[in-house]
Amino acid sequence: MVATAPSPTAGPVTARPGLRREVRIAVVVAVSVAIAVVALLLPAWPAGPDMGSTHYMGLLAANQPWNLLLFMAVPVVLAETIAVTELVVLFSPQRAGRTVRALNRYAGLVAGFYFLGVVVYLLKQAVVPLTLDGGWRGPADVIAVGFYLLGVVPLYGMSLLETRVLGAGWDAQHRLKVHATFVGMFLVVAHVAMIAGMLDPTVLGWQPTHVMDDGTQMAGMTH
Repeated sequence: MVATAPSPTAGPVTARPGLRREVRIAVVVAVSVAIAVVALLLPAWPAGPDMGSTHYMGLLAANQPWNLLLFMAVPVVLAETIAVTELVVLFSPQRAGRTVRALNRYAGLVAGFYFLGVVVYLLKQAVVPLTLDGGWRGPADVIAVGFYLLGVVPLYGMSLLETRVLGAGWDAQHRLKVHATFVGMFLVVAHVAMIAGMLDPTVLGWQPTHVMDDGTQMAGMTH
């Protein structure tokens, strides 16, 4: 057999997929870092009156309606949009037109990056100060805030899927299964956060302290 010289275009063609993935990863990292930096630079929102509830509920109740919209409505609406369009794609793929698929894709793309900013902001303004000052209000408080923050795992995972940073070599069916799993994970952690957040923290043993006129603190009575 006569050996043939490799085509001069063979190298660049085989290298392109890897190059494209490297570019995607670089863009995702750059966008994620930019979002995190902006979230760290944002000033703390003024807190509302202390209702003695979990900090989860206190966050949503303060600065109405903005906190409710920014920290609850936007991520939940995005997640519900993904869930509904996902059902159409899964059970009626022939009826899922471009609009439904595009809505599913872009909602998944935006949700992860948006919630990443929310998590970074809350870590700086709430989680770290509460941990350093011992300000947590018992297990219910920790569970509510902790599960709320865990929502970044499935939401950011969906963004990585949509940018092809995660699962670039998977077939469409496998990608759809993983995407649907992320949706289910977010709905679970979000509802656990809601339930724990609405719970009176004294139910799980937290005892509020009251500051007396002389500056001393006295543990409150639980009923």
